[in-house]
Amino acid sequence: MKNLVGPSDRSYVRLPWGQVHLRSAGDPDDPALVILHQSPLSSATYEAVLPGLAARGLHVVAPDTPGFGMSDPTPGQWSIPDYAAGVRALLDELGLERVVLLGQHTGAVVATEVAIQEPARVLGLIHQGLPLYSDEERATKKAGYAPGYEPALDGSHLAVIWDRVRGLYPDLAVDEVDRQVLEYLATGPDYGTAYRAVFDHRIDVDALRDVPTALVHGERDLVHRFTDQVTAAMPWAELVLVPGTDFPMDEHPTDLVDAVATRALSFHQVPTTEMSA
Repeated sequence: MKNLVGPSDRSYVRLPWGQVHLRSAGDPDDPALVILHQSPLSSATYEAVLPGLAARGLHVVAPDTPGFGMSDPTPGQWSIPDYAAGVRALLDELGLERVVLLGQHTGAVVATEVAIQEPARVLGLIHQGLPLYSDEERATKKAGYAPGYEPALDGSHLAVIWDRVRGLYPDLAVDEVDRQVLEYLATGPDYGTAYRAVFDHRIDVDALRDVPTALVHGERDLVHRFTDQVTAAMPWAELVLVPGTDFPMDEHPTDLVDAVATRALSFHQVPTTEMSA
């Protein structure tokens, strides 16, 4: 194994609609793993595991989705195909020709579309929670899942955001909740733009049959309820559950690094001797 590297590097890439902020770690000559975070968070979600993934021999790139984190917003409401095209434009700008994509929740939905749009570029998919909503559930979710908040001078909107994060992830530590609250605030009162794209989108699972796939998430993940449905729809996908967690990046980072690095290097077809070098 390579020596553990330090914290991730941060940079911006200018694309036609604005600047994209990203975190990166590892040797650019190493196999590329691109991480697409969930909404309405940012690449900061993965800060704790980027050094470990780089130490395992991966070049890791984690962008902030346009409109989230420190990336510029999109000029209008984007669809999932639009977000996927944005990922491809970023990969072009970075010169990443062959990649493995890791996506969490919204990021997983975007990753599937990238693989469908450009299958020759995507060597494998690692889904950290893939929601396969029915038409009925997508309509219900779109109507009320992310209602937004109203900024108030007395700061009461901060409690609204805090309660939402705590309700979704009751096991998070205080500093982790703080980080997510800041990410909501950075996105703004209407934090549901990417959610709306997800709820308008139907994943073409059949188009992914030739894409090596792993399902790697915590056993208490917010969308773990879809696991039986996802494994039935994608029988070629390997399932790896990280026990006792819904946010393994913070709570069980070593377990997540091991699971993700092993699958990513395998999808890149890196020999076992190199994986442990």
